[in-house]
Amino acid sequence: MDRVGVLVVSKCLSAAAIVDVISRSEKYRPEFFVVEKQRNPFNVQRAKVHMVVPGLAVTDVVRAAGKFKDRVAFGLTDTEDFVVAGGRDALERETGIPMICVSKEYALEGSKAAQRRLFDRIFRGANPRYRVFDQKDYSGTQAAVADFRKAVGELGPVVIKPDAPARGAGVGVWGSDFSTDKEAAQFFLNVLAKGSVVVEEKVEGEESSFHAFSDGRHFVTAPMSRDYKRSLDGNRGPLTGGMGSYRGPDAHLPFVRESDWSRLVQAEEKAFRLWKGRGSNSGLRGVVLYDAIMHTGGGFKVLERNSRGGNTELINLLTTIADDFVDLCYRMLDGALKSIRFGRTASVVTCAVPASYGTAAPAPAADQAIDLSGAYGLSERSGGRVRVFPMDLRIEGGECLVGRSRSVAVVGLGSTLEGARRASLRGAESLAGPVRWRKDIASSSDLRKSRDHLRSLRRAGPR
Repeated sequence: MDRVGVLVVSKCLSAAAIVDVISRSEKYRPEFFVVEKQRNPFNVQRAKVHMVVPGLAVTDVVRAAGKFKDRVAFGLTDTEDFVVAGGRDALERETGIPMICVSKEYALEGSKAAQRRLFDRIFRGANPRYRVFDQKDYSGTQAAVADFRKAVGELGPVVIKPDAPARGAGVGVWGSDFSTDKEAAQFFLNVLAKGSVVVEEKVEGEESSFHAFSDGRHFVTAPMSRDYKRSLDGNRGPLTGGMGSYRGPDAHLPFVRESDWSRLVQAEEKAFRLWKGRGSNSGLRGVVLYDAIMHTGGGFKVLERNSRGGNTELINLLTTIADDFVDLCYRMLDGALKSIRFGRTASVVTCAVPASYGTAAPAPAADQAIDLSGAYGLSERSGGRVRVFPMDLRIEGGECLVGRSRSVAVVGLGSTLEGARRASLRGAESLAGPVRWRKDIASSSDLRKSRDHLRSLRRAGPR
């Protein structure tokens, strides 16, 4: 088999799943050169060279990766911070290592307002109504609140988002995070104090995630997935970075009609052509968009766009890709990505998190250890139906320590969502440490609730 050097720039999010899918290549012998914020146990064990760069500053990553530039064929990353900061641009310019991610120009995570203005141009029918507030436009809070209340009068129930990325934190939804005019105004002022604010109409519906890969010319869609953003079962608790996700055996989700899926794909393809311009656009390579879609009674709306894979949803896709992933990477680099084969396999990700994560409870005073051996043993016995991917864990002093964010992604695979869910939960239950997880990811009751809700919205018609 041909040897291939792969650079992985990691914030300990979905990098373990990236390393895993590349390791499963039957045509290539990968060697991993990992640059990440800490010693992730999965990546340390599999890396040819492992380098810790705590802040992942672009200059530091370039310096570390540059030492091995002659041994690396291409690079990938699991963090939008690196992409938004121009990581691809700098690495390619300084080291010649081609990165399979978008260039800085097309990294939209840096501004929610910029996303909305882009959709005004390429995706207007799918763009919720919105207003942008800039703190420099107001000399005091009274004028800002008056303007905000005027916008609410026009938009109705709203969602309040910081313009700059906030990992879900800082986002407020009417009816969940505030339910009175006074509470909404206070939430708005708290966000405005930190920078610009995007206030959008609250779109009623059921959410899903839409991913697409590209080589800069071709646009290839991935199966639809869904993540769970709130910290507690029943979609209660604060917004987090995502507590888990799923994809079913079909290209679309159980509560989405095939005709609606087809219309969404066609609209996304048209919008992508407008976005990239004529011919091939080398800035758009890799997972070029991860759109949060809201399915409503009168079609769909795009809630936000990210220029990388969803941190849990990408794992659903990587664990069900039927093609050799190294081949896919080369095809993206060569401009030959015309299709991607995905298996008819359900994938459910359950994220184990620190007990205090997404709650009002104080974080533990000291790092606590977790034992993954039981989960790894179950994974081996399952024949690949259970996979365990450490996230915010680190090896230190011979122990595996839990960080402050999502700790472990436990994947269950199966021919049905229920089978995949049971496998995922068994994996989570085999973890030994101070972690918890949601138990309703892809549950039959949750799927039924989503289906019934969307049916009722369709019967009511567009609003």
